Amino acid sequence: MFAIIFKELRCYTNTTKYRRIQMLVLCGFALLLLVGTVEFYAQRTPNVGQQTYKLCMILLFIAQFWVPRHAVEAWHIDRNGTNGALLVLSPLANWKILAGKLSAVVIWAVWGIWLTVPLFALSSYTGGLAISQLVKCGAVLLVSCIFFALIGIGVALHHSPARAKSIGYGIILLLTFLPLLPFPPFDTIPLLDSVSPLCTLLSILREGSTAVWLWNTGLFCVVSVLMFPVLVKQMRF
Repeated sequence: MFAIIFKELRCYTNTTKYRRIQMLVLCGFALLLLVGTVEFYAQRTPNVGQQTYKLCMILLFIAQFWVPRHAVEAWHIDRNGTNGALLVLSPLANWKILAGKLSAVVIWAVWGIWLTVPLFALSSYTGGLAISQLVKCGAVLLVSCIFFALIGIGVALHHSPARAKSIGYGIILLLTFLPLLPFPPFDTIPLLDSVSPLCTLLSILREGSTAVWLWNTGLFCVVSVLMFPVLVKQMRF
């Protein structure tokens, strides 16, 4: 399993596309931090640091929408190539192959978030987000990253890359933005907020109740654990 993880990470490191995505996220974060701070100061907005880092946190969440596409590509690269035959002949169990693929995708995505930690370290000096808020947001981003990767791999098991990406993004966008619709029953059922990572992040950034955060992380963890053995049984090369 560790060999698969190292192989995948080496592939991502040597692929220009994946390196450019991480660089774009990091540069976009730094630019948004600078421009947001200057603009909020110019408009004399209260709590400049908080407002700026709220925008930066939303940017990091938007960057997670690359994960399902990444997961689909990671699965089909080996499935349609010679590595698929080698994996079939290898003594590795299906769950180890799936765990290796999933771990590599998540590690690469988390590494992109980790690159922004030095910029988040400035939060305490600019009156930005509290440490507890950063930890909660990090937990939400981590579990959503795992869940998004499982969704991508799950649809990739049964569909072509293009169709899998469309279905995967359809599911994720539905879960993310459906609770934000401003009409019943979506705006009247509080439980729907815990299904959406975006609603959960907004609740944390507004310093609201931690109940939504706990429900979201717990729900996504349970669903991910239940999905994993189902996907293992459906694996075909």
